[in-house]
Amino acid sequence: MSNATIFGRIRARIAAVERRQWVIGSLSVLMTFIIMFTFLIENRFGYLPPDPIIAYFKNWEDGRSRADALAEQEEEERLMQEQADAIAAQLDINAEKAAPAAAAPPETKEPASAKEPASE
Repeated sequence: MSNATIFGRIRARIAAVERRQWVIGSLSVLMTFIIMFTFLIENRFGYLPPDPIIAYFKNWEDGRSRADALAEQEEEERLMQEQADAIAAQLDINAEKAAPAAAAPPETKEPASAKEPASE
């Protein structure tokens, strides 16, 4: 078999394919490339929202009383204060001067119209 015969048979086979088969074949190839391109874009740039943040909470036993909860809360606050004091000592920060300023509520300014008495 010569090359001319092989190419002639291929050309005859392509010519025998109906128009409907070309359309369906082209659409199937196009859909495949669209899906592959979508996966490529998603992999490269990402279009899904970030993973949710999972917060784990401590489970307490059933018989926990209010006094137990308050005692545990006070212990945790004491530990956090010790850690803050240790960090302040490391950074050479005077925590006693900074604590009252941070704990004081922000002052709210009254509107000018509220300060002035209403004249009738």
